[in-house]
Amino acid sequence: MQYNGSELNPLFYGEISSTHLFYNIFDKHQEIAKAFVEHNFKVKPEDLLITREKFYPGKGSIDLFFDFQSQGRRRALLIEAKVHDYLSVSDHQISTYYNAVSDDQIYDQIYFIYLTQFSDRDNFEHTAQPKSLVEAERGRDLIGERFCHLTWLELHSFMEGYINQLSPEQQLMLGLHKSWVTDKCSRDLANNLVETGDRNLTDYLAGVDHALKSLRPFGRRVAESGKVKLRIDLNKLSAAELDTVFEAITDFASSTSVNSKKTYQTEEQTLQAAIDFLNEMATNNEWLLLRFYAGLFRLARDTDHLRFFGTGTRGFSIKLEVIDKGEISLCTLYRNKTVEFSLKR
Repeated sequence: MQYNGSELNPLFYGEISSTHLFYNIFDKHQEIAKAFVEHNFKVKPEDLLITREKFYPGKGSIDLFFDFQSQGRRRALLIEAKVHDYLSVSDHQISTYYNAVSDDQIYDQIYFIYLTQFSDRDNFEHTAQPKSLVEAERGRDLIGERFCHLTWLELHSFMEGYINQLSPEQQLMLGLHKSWVTDKCSRDLANNLVETGDRNLTDYLAGVDHALKSLRPFGRRVAESGKVKLRIDLNKLSAAELDTVFEAITDFASSTSVNSKKTYQTEEQTLQAAIDFLNEMATNNEWLLLRFYAGLFRLARDTDHLRFFGTGTRGFSIKLEVIDKGEISLCTLYRNKTVEFSLKR
């Protein structure tokens, strides 16, 4: 039977009811709960205890809390759930909960699942990104391989392999929840469309089609502030891939559309911020990125028609002037080692 997802709001609109559904399943079918942990972290739990709304004074309540043993070590899995990625995401909530459990000093290892409507595997080419993606990135930076950003639909996909083990009531509720969250995701994306301009990067810079094509496999398209951007996480690239990004930027800067007679002077505070940024990477042994950024900063500084600026607090920007069209952004380099190109504005 098909259901209108929006008519199911009274059942699932609150995050507590969605997590209670899965608590009910995991608590009554611990073999499914153990398989869920192993599926996401390659760890086999024993002596599993599952708690709802585990409260830490002054910190808040963790939606689902798994306490278990594995290979003689005590471990914890925290699951924080959101069903309103565009409305109810709390900044630094992941680190707050993770640090609260760490401070207990009773767990050898702590795992974290951030369960939300969307993840960075979704397409945000024409839609504003929800804050859940930013919070998940913070969690990944803090926790590393013991962190997982999971969507509700991915959780439902996992549950499909265990549906016959559930009671008729659990199967019904699971189907209703999937209908509701599927419909809500679709409506939320439609309600957060970003109006973008109709000019492509190639409308500004002639002869860069090949360079632009070479970048696309490394990043994802996102819509933001009236633009469609290509966002590339440089941390994930090999030396050869970083070279490809550098070559593409060089090609953009060398386009025949660029006003090469325009000259800019890089400010001392930008040069010092760049030096500090490079020193920080050297201290952290980030040699591949150090090579990339050193080459790019030198290109930006030594090419007169490139405007290189920024204080390093959020990152740096490189701009140039296009003949008869004015100044545009070539790329933005964020402190978290991502680079963005405006594809459409």
